[in-house]
Amino acid sequence: MALGVHHLLLVEDDRTWREGVGRAAREAGFVVSSVADGAEALDWLRHRPRAQHPDLILLDLVLPRLDGWELYGHLRTDARLQHLTVMLMSSARGAPDVPLHGVVGFLHKPQQPEALVQALAERLRELPGRPKEPPRVPYALRLTDESLYALHALPAPVRHSVRVHLLRASELAASELPLASSWLMALHSEQPSLLVTVEGVRVVLVVDDAACALTATIVIVPSHMRWT
Repeated sequence: MALGVHHLLLVEDDRTWREGVGRAAREAGFVVSSVADGAEALDWLRHRPRAQHPDLILLDLVLPRLDGWELYGHLRTDARLQHLTVMLMSSARGAPDVPLHGVVGFLHKPQQPEALVQALAERLRELPGRPKEPPRVPYALRLTDESLYALHALPAPVRHSVRVHLLRASELAASELPLASSWLMALHSEQPSLLVTVEGVRVVLVVDDAACALTATIVIVPSHMRWT
């Protein structure tokens, strides 16, 4: 199987789904560990040596306490966990439209756990081997309290899209790639800054190269998305 995937860590809060997917994956030949949310997954990974880490994390995006995107951010910024590979899954349709380091695919959660495991196995067979060179550590992403409130007030699909692009911006800021695209551009200001525009939402990222960090402020939210 591509990537040599044998041991899965399943991160899923729905107990019925977690047990169903775990059972189907074991029947398909995987060794499965499972946790109920992102905080439990992070604790599980940090308290095990690298030799006991999974070959792949099957990660639901919508989780209590620490959701899938927040867990992904920890995986990318914790030096002990940057080697881990992730397959995202969600009941919402539509894969992230920008590449993220360490993410090898996106699965839509069907009605039956067996169908998800079958789709996982098919996707893994299509994947190339692991990259030889690890990616650079992304800049830390910090959101002001006001921006966190604004982010959580957005419709779920828009919120997920914004978070994907912010994570991708944090990776690009740590690289030597040109910071210009249809959704990301440099701003001319006193402090080095970037502008992320996604689904009509505009986010200013103030760049702190010394701290290797980005501070995000949501500056414009379309009127039809504003909270009451």
